[in-house]
Amino acid sequence: MASLKREVGIGLLWVAFATVGMKGIALLRKLILARWLAPNDFGLVAYASLAIGVLQLFKELGFGTALIYRRDDVDEAANTIFIAVLVSGCALYGLAWLLAPVVADFFHNPALVAILRVLASTMAISGISQVPLVLLAKGMGFRNKVIPELIAGVAGSGLSIYLAYNWFGVWSIVWGQVATTVLTAILVWFFCPWRPKWQFSWRVARELWDYARHIIGSQILVFFITNIDDAFIGRLRGDAALGTYGLAYDLSNLPATHLSRIVGQVTFPAFSKVQNDLVRLRKAFFQSVKYVSLAAFPIAIITLVYAKPFIIVSYGKKWTPAILPLQLLAVYGLARSIAVNMGNVFKVGNKPKWLLYIASWRLAMMALFLYPAIQWKGVVGVAALSAVVAVIDFCISIYLTNRVLHASWRRYAKLFLPMLVTAVISALIGHQIYTWIGLRIHPFITIPGTGGLALLLYGSVMYFYDPEIRALMADVIRIGLEAFHQWKTARGGSSV
Repeated sequence: MASLKREVGIGLLWVAFATVGMKGIALLRKLILARWLAPNDFGLVAYASLAIGVLQLFKELGFGTALIYRRDDVDEAANTIFIAVLVSGCALYGLAWLLAPVVADFFHNPALVAILRVLASTMAISGISQVPLVLLAKGMGFRNKVIPELIAGVAGSGLSIYLAYNWFGVWSIVWGQVATTVLTAILVWFFCPWRPKWQFSWRVARELWDYARHIIGSQILVFFITNIDDAFIGRLRGDAALGTYGLAYDLSNLPATHLSRIVGQVTFPAFSKVQNDLVRLRKAFFQSVKYVSLAAFPIAIITLVYAKPFIIVSYGKKWTPAILPLQLLAVYGLARSIAVNMGNVFKVGNKPKWLLYIASWRLAMMALFLYPAIQWKGVVGVAALSAVVAVIDFCISIYLTNRVLHASWRRYAKLFLPMLVTAVISALIGHQIYTWIGLRIHPFITIPGTGGLALLLYGSVMYFYDPEIRALMADVIRIGLEAFHQWKTARGGSSV
């Protein structure tokens, strides 16, 4: 268990380092672009991303997850997946090219044709890097996985800012995304020792599909769940409304899409190593939930409390309609961030079909109530519906996870309640200090300053309250030093 804990710790550290760096730069990029571009520019890219996302579901077919789960014939499986992903990526790119006018007509915007055709090239390009990235994750080689992704993300963000500054408009976002994909596809091969062979096995493909079909089924449903709101808003309320909703969604889902992704990338390979040992699996699961929750609660609560001053000061008054959706979606993001690892338990517990069942329920609820929500309160109504469905889904996921792990509800309450109470009190104290000094000091200083103070207060209370958190911090420091030593050794350095 110690060896697995060490692997997980080092993996988390590297993925966290890359994700925090990439998302910090991405947040800065979006802040700058939001100043220079109009909401409808973001809406156009959202339309294209929605269409591409539909096609992307059929590119990998859940084979990446199946490859991580697989224990035998790994090289043969990797070669098979590499060829399948390349072929499907190119075919889907051609399909996107042909369907671009249809998509543009659906959203009543002819400018979408060219944007969609250029962005769709990323489906073919990303197929080059898909398998090596999965193999690096499977082997817990997260240092080699995150470095090319980090470099590519920084370069792509820099290109977007440069183009926006030179009045390229919506194309500054488009070319930035393409550049990121191209660089990742090139750089990953400098860090992954595996090289593909042009061998395709129908037997292996069928075996992979037997496991992956439930995964891809749930992924398809989850995609429609998380994007059906975009489609309805764009169709019924237009580009600007979609751009506003997209901004609120991205900001509120920082815990779900970024923090949980950090842990999710590491925990599924780790869970798969102990899938036959219930005691170790249960312990690993609750440790991972604790790691995520420890950060997710203060991020979500501070987002909710600081939404109004943050939006107005950072993005300008034209983005004021995003404030209430941001607050509602913060609840959605919190529930999703914690529930991610429950899905990993279903996968390693040989219950991937449960993901399909949960996703089917969520999609039914969204499809049934989305139109009335838009008619009732527009973007705000959609955000409220998403929050309610996410909370109910969270409770269902806990119930099913307990069936696999033989755990109790009391354990979750004992884990979450101190974090929630401490986060709320810390955020309110920070916001109260902000209101006291807000008129005397520029908000660009007071917002991050008092928000950071709230985080520090939260962290201090939790550190002294929970001995496991103190032990966790000691492990983080130790693992960080080990990772630094490995990096220094890899560069030919020496240590005393």
